[in-house]
Amino acid sequence: VGDLDEAGAKQTADEIVATIGAGRALGVRMDVTREDSVSAAFDEAVLAYGGLDLLVSNAGVAHSAPVDRMRLADWERSFAVNATGHFLVAREAMRILIAQRLGGALVFVATKNVMSPGKDFAAYSAAKAAEAQLAKVLALEGAPHGIRSNIVNPDAVFQDSKLWSEDVRRERAAAQGIAVDQLEEFYRKRNLLGARILPEDVAEAVCFLASDRSAKTTGCTLTVDGGVKDAFPR
Repeated sequence: VGDLDEAGAKQTADEIVATIGAGRALGVRMDVTREDSVSAAFDEAVLAYGGLDLLVSNAGVAHSAPVDRMRLADWERSFAVNATGHFLVAREAMRILIAQRLGGALVFVATKNVMSPGKDFAAYSAAKAAEAQLAKVLALEGAPHGIRSNIVNPDAVFQDSKLWSEDVRRERAAAQGIAVDQLEEFYRKRNLLGARILPEDVAEAVCFLASDRSAKTTGCTLTVDGGVKDAFPR
């Protein structure tokens, strides 16, 4: 479990160990925008477990602003985390997986915005689209090595999410022309099933694409959004 929030990563790892057993998880600090931090985290994981089987790449930050009022620093920060960060962790994973000659799986957590970008959400939507294209290229490059690469596109996962900061909630509510306290209900009602999307729902999709149950699937985009018709893969 790698995260910029080292304490949070270790806490998550401790919860996994408490549930499944000793040695089953490791929490490390990882800044996905820095090559040295990424390589150090992978080194620690390989030393602990002897190798790598799969990568779940789910880093993300959000910033909301119209393009004409967006600061260059906010655009660059979005691409540093939401695009370059995924490149750095994927590159490190590919180097290990190729050297092992055992195959493997990459799962990228992107967003509904890849297919259906949001108003005043250009920095996030564009950077995440770059992540999705990277994942598809890795499906091409990984296939000869038995390495699969797939994408999960969630939407509006509010529970336990640092992505939905108070600033982002306020900005997204303004973009939709609604009150902040109406935001979660707005997103729920706009999907076909009228469903609230939970972290567990995304985790189920990730586990499927990471496991041998999807052994014949690569280059795939799996939506977990309750059915947002504008975001149907096509």
